[in-house]
Amino acid sequence: MKKFVTLLILATTMLLALSACNGNTEVQEESLQTDATPPAITQQTEQPPIELETESGTRHYFHNLGFSVVLPAFWEGKYGLIEFEAERDYGIIHFVEIYHIATRQEMLEESGFAYGGRIMSLGMSPHEGYTYDYPPVMAGGTMFLAQTGGRTYFVNFPSGVEHSENPDSTAATEYLEMVGHWEPSHWDFLINSFRLIED
Repeated sequence: MKKFVTLLILATTMLLALSACNGNTEVQEESLQTDATPPAITQQTEQPPIELETESGTRHYFHNLGFSVVLPAFWEGKYGLIEFEAERDYGIIHFVEIYHIATRQEMLEESGFAYGGRIMSLGMSPHEGYTYDYPPVMAGGTMFLAQTGGRTYFVNFPSGVEHSENPDSTAATEYLEMVGHWEPSHWDFLINSFRLIED
């Protein structure tokens, strides 16, 4: 039995030595790739406001909102941004509307509707108790990203149909792919990539 254990230890040592000589790091790389734990929401300084390429998309810094998020790579070149504000009795709510360019143009040409193709509006309210009464995702719903430091960070979704109902519309097809056909799990990228920008 002692001879068997000694041989087993010797064989294991030789395998490890051979692996080290060959520079085999495959096991270490796999363990890094399989870590699917979403990052915690932490206060951090983002510098400077440059779009950084990542595997899943591009990080966008919204200084008027005080946070950054990664938008999916397949959205690139297909969307536009509009900043706007809404005044309330407790302060000014800041927004950035994200819309699908092709769908907005198509809806304008088809029906004169200048606000089609809305994907979502990212927002910051200077009120930590900010609430919204509608269910999340579509129908005017809201998804909260964080409530901290006396502020609420959130996403508002459209309350109506934002694309052409023409079955041959390539713009509508692309729009629905971008919004994940409004499946709630599609929007996990916003929660997972959300980062506060330190003032």
